Amino acid sequence: MDLETLKAVLKPNRIVEDQQIISGFTADWTGRYKGHTTALALPETPLEVAEILKWCSNNKVAVVPQGGNTGMVGGSVPMHGEMIISLRKMTKVEFSENSVGQLIVEAGASLASIQEKSLEMGWMFGIDFTARDSATIGGAIATNAGGNHVIRYGDTRKQLLDVEAVTGLGVIVGGVRGLVKDNTGYHLPSLLCGSEGTLAIVTRARLRLWAKPDERVVVLFGLDTPEEALGLIEVFSRTSQDILACEIFFQNGVNLVSNLFGLETLWEGKHSTYLLLEFAGGNGVMDRLNTGACGELLNEFGSIAIGEGKANRSRLWSYRSLHTEAISSSGIPHKIDVTIPHNQFLDFFQRINSVVKRCDSNAETYLFGHAGDGNIHVNVIGPGENDLKVDEAVLEFVASLGGSISAEHGIGRAKSKYLHLRRTSEEISLLKKLKGVFDPAGILNPGVIFPE
Repeated sequence: MDLETLKAVLKPNRIVEDQQIISGFTADWTGRYKGHTTALALPETPLEVAEILKWCSNNKVAVVPQGGNTGMVGGSVPMHGEMIISLRKMTKVEFSENSVGQLIVEAGASLASIQEKSLEMGWMFGIDFTARDSATIGGAIATNAGGNHVIRYGDTRKQLLDVEAVTGLGVIVGGVRGLVKDNTGYHLPSLLCGSEGTLAIVTRARLRLWAKPDERVVVLFGLDTPEEALGLIEVFSRTSQDILACEIFFQNGVNLVSNLFGLETLWEGKHSTYLLLEFAGGNGVMDRLNTGACGELLNEFGSIAIGEGKANRSRLWSYRSLHTEAISSSGIPHKIDVTIPHNQFLDFFQRINSVVKRCDSNAETYLFGHAGDGNIHVNVIGPGENDLKVDEAVLEFVASLGGSISAEHGIGRAKSKYLHLRRTSEEISLLKKLKGVFDPAGILNPGVIFPE
């Protein structure tokens, strides 16, 4: 691609061609997707994003938008030499002066910086997950990320009040006006959230904040079966208004975490299943938990650990939050992010290992996830990174249970050829037509969501 005409309309150093720098942008977090490109664009304003996309559209140059590049389905990797447009230099986080409990953020702001600004102003941002220090809000919007607190605050779409973005033609649309009620036609934030950079590149957003809780309590249960965990989830979800997170994981994952990070063995390893619940609210969270049905359950279980102080909460959370890093240390995982209907949870847990073993008898399956909203992360170590039999088998199994093949990581490239498991041919055709309106030249993230 001839970049001189593009460089002429941008400030210096916005286009990088040094392959030593570019190499840090061309592989995803899992190590499974590795691409290449001759050019990396680093805009610092929405107008610069618009200029770049206008040039790319006119010159038929395909682009891959990128935030923190913490994705797990190949959605931010230039697999065919596409130009990367990274939003990493657009990191402003500002408290709104004209509205209560709102932030205006640029797309490259990290999740951690948004959380810190919210807490500094006495509020809380509703999205949290392990990659908070690297993941950007633009990426979270692109995939409609969920994370640990969906059971309480909802997914990223629930946090969005307004969004500004640039279409494939280089046209800036939307804004960050932030009216809570604004029913003037189609809702652009909802449309762009989850579109994975195929319709437009998000540049700024206005976010909703939530009341900051006074106290937090973490409770970790050691259990013998997933069925026991599901019973606890039902009771606590129904009877506690303070519930914030609801995470399930299993002994083989705990073994990996404990061995790699030197953590204390939980209850001498005698349990197969673990359920971590976090509660947050006004003063007296523990007192409220100790009453009624919740209190009876807390007193009934022998294998239970409670963390009230920050250090103890973090220690208990580490058994769950370190799963991703521990699994990746064992090899390149097949990471299959799915949603299971609550009434099919038990069937899923009972059969998933046999589904995987039929594809590869030597494969090891690690499960963990957000049990409160049905989002389970299936991690398979063993099959080669290009051997997709296990991915297909797991996704077909999930679809047979009425689940979704993507909960919060997106479709990306990894799942594009399985979109038909969740969407009808008529729906897929309609979605493609919609993409054509926003991106008539077809330059935005080709091969993502829709198979090439």
